[in-house]
Amino acid sequence: MKIIFLDADGTLLHHEGFIPQSALQACQLAQRNGHKIVLCTGRQKVEVYGDMLKLDYDGMITGSGAHVEVNHQLLEERTFSKEQLHILLEYMHKNDIDAIFETTEGLVGNQKTYDHLDQMIQKQCKHLSPELFAKHGLVQVQHNLKVTDAILEYPVNKISFLESDISYQEIYDALHRQFDLVPATFAPFGKESGEISEKTITKATGMQSILNYFDKSAEDAIAIGDGFNDLCMFEVAKISVAMGNAPIEVQKKADRVTTSLDNNGIYNAFIVLGLIE
Repeated sequence: MKIIFLDADGTLLHHEGFIPQSALQACQLAQRNGHKIVLCTGRQKVEVYGDMLKLDYDGMITGSGAHVEVNHQLLEERTFSKEQLHILLEYMHKNDIDAIFETTEGLVGNQKTYDHLDQMIQKQCKHLSPELFAKHGLVQVQHNLKVTDAILEYPVNKISFLESDISYQEIYDALHRQFDLVPATFAPFGKESGEISEKTITKATGMQSILNYFDKSAEDAIAIGDGFNDLCMFEVAKISVAMGNAPIEVQKKADRVTTSLDNNGIYNAFIVLGLIE
């Protein structure tokens, strides 16, 4: 039995909101063959909807490791401390950076962030049909965002900051000693966007919790992803696979590179790895 850890956006899920039929088929066949499928995403549990619910996952790691479930039962959950959250709120306010503060049960942000998302939607989604518009990730994020100024009152476990006049590198340099930062894997947030987590909360820690639950080791783990926040997954798993649409820097860190999401990447990887026939 292998435990297959799959990233969502850009790996299993297209940013327009669908999972390729070949990927669904591959996952279902692998489960019938006795393997475990674990969703391992930076998304919060509340953001796992639509096509992502077409699969019955054996485990789920959301919030980049903050929330871990096995067979729909909670295994562990972790959040920022109030002190950490206060530091980050002050930094965002001082530098005029709009951000989405994420909890397992929902997304919160101020009115300015909501308006920023609206501008992004108008720019990136106006050409889409009504059906595709409704499914687009930016539209879904804005729809799920609760507007509030009382962010300190929420159990935040991850922060996604939108592109601003401050570069990702500058934000990284200012915060990386205290927090874990990676470039955002959701492209519509902008090339200077990113994610902030508590240093002890990563996809890798979530993976280890799942492996421990099933009494398995890294030898039994396969990680498939396309983003910089998937590199920690690659370090844990015996076999790592980068999607063909992943940045070159990510592909270089993987043991194998499959085809792109649009070109049956998951299905082809499962065939090559002998998970399905």
